[in-house]
Amino acid sequence: MVRPGEGAAEPAPARVAVCSLSSRELVEPLARLPGVAVAGTLMTANLGIEEIVRTLARERAVRGLLVCGRDSPRFLAGQSLVALFRRGLRPGSGRIPGAAGHLPVLRSVTPREVEEVRARVRLVDLRGERDPAVLRAAVAALVSALRDTPPPADGSGGRAVPYAVDAAVAPPDPAFEPLHPVGRRRPLETGIDGFVVITVDRVHGRIRLRHYGSDVTPRHEMHGTRGETMLLGLLEAGVIEDPAHAGYLGGELAKAETALRLGLPYEQDLPLRPPGRPPRHGRRRTTGKERTTVADVPALEEFLTLVSRTLGARDTVLDPHTPLGEQLAVDSVRVIELTVVLEEELGAELPDDADVARATPADLYKALVA
Repeated sequence: MVRPGEGAAEPAPARVAVCSLSSRELVEPLARLPGVAVAGTLMTANLGIEEIVRTLARERAVRGLLVCGRDSPRFLAGQSLVALFRRGLRPGSGRIPGAAGHLPVLRSVTPREVEEVRARVRLVDLRGERDPAVLRAAVAALVSALRDTPPPADGSGGRAVPYAVDAAVAPPDPAFEPLHPVGRRRPLETGIDGFVVITVDRVHGRIRLRHYGSDVTPRHEMHGTRGETMLLGLLEAGVIEDPAHAGYLGGELAKAETALRLGLPYEQDLPLRPPGRPPRHGRRRTTGKERTTVADVPALEEFLTLVSRTLGARDTVLDPHTPLGEQLAVDSVRVIELTVVLEEELGAELPDDADVARATPADLYKALVA
């Protein structure tokens, strides 16, 4: 639930947030209403509610929350959100008392943060309501009510806050251990007993996967329209044993499914591209005052480490000015993986005929900062 509202041209004396639960179609019209600061959906009774709490804690001008739309009968995220505002968070366990949703446990927000939001934000429960006219009136009424009852100087919204809150300090995002998007697959003959070729059959509207043995003998064939079910079929049949290859094939099947649905050209091991010569889809680059700076890309030493790990040479120290092919023995699959990382992850502007193996690390690095 983090979608900027676009309705108010001038800052309103009172701002509200809107949560439309699983009714996605309500987000756009509600976000444009005067006085709405943020609007969005809510699907889960844990991570989704945590994001709402963090958003409301940051958006300190927001003093009202309208909950509307269809609540999931299975996950009951809306019921759990209302329970949180009514009863708070149970200390120690992180559970929401009275919540009937699936796993209503908040791990990355504290009772202190929850109580600050509860003390400042007034909740209006209109679960089940999806009539745009009714919701427009409800938003206007909430904004008007908050405007007529301005908060006291302590920002408590008229209720006692059991602790002091520093408005300049926003709750931190959850702490995660960083991982690098590189790794190594086992050799094909041990990881998948051969190799797999994926194509898109547009005549019949499906994905075709063919499995060959290491001696190019045909082994298996599969057709489908969903990458997930096809991958599960490969796992069920025991065709794949290496988790890294399962991840690779899952990504390729997802690309093929996307290409099939959107009419895009698909080539295995290459990024999806629109028809014709496409624009690059890496980091957005501009000119003038907004131009990307070196601070937006990794330092050279970090970049060299990333390149060596992507090419399967984790402990190799690369010379920035020697072509990669002269420093490492790399296969074509590794070069493709490096190209994808450079273009899709780091936003490099590489020519279509670029020969990465013959380029020096310094040349590739320049493509990031040019």
